[in-house]
Amino acid sequence: MHTALVKSVPVGDFVEVRALTKGWEARLKTLAIEDRPIRYDRYPLEQIPQAIEVCLEKPGCHDLISENDRWQHFFVPDLKNSR
Repeated sequence: MHTALVKSVPVGDFVEVRALTKGWEARLKTLAIEDRPIRYDRYPLEQIPQAIEVCLEKPGCHDLISENDRWQHFFVPDLKNSR
């Protein structure tokens, strides 16, 4: 997976997931497996749990981090590599 800082929010239809919401881990994992574009808020976590990180680390995928708010991440799957 490629990681980069971005100055502005990427354009697209992102599903939003927040770490403070009940069941967020299962939702994030399911969306990642389905290759859906995800906007996820990591606050207050220092890191995403390893089991979810593995799902997000796919070849051709991008983890875009908002330069203005480092808690905001955008998972952008490469549609050419999708199932």
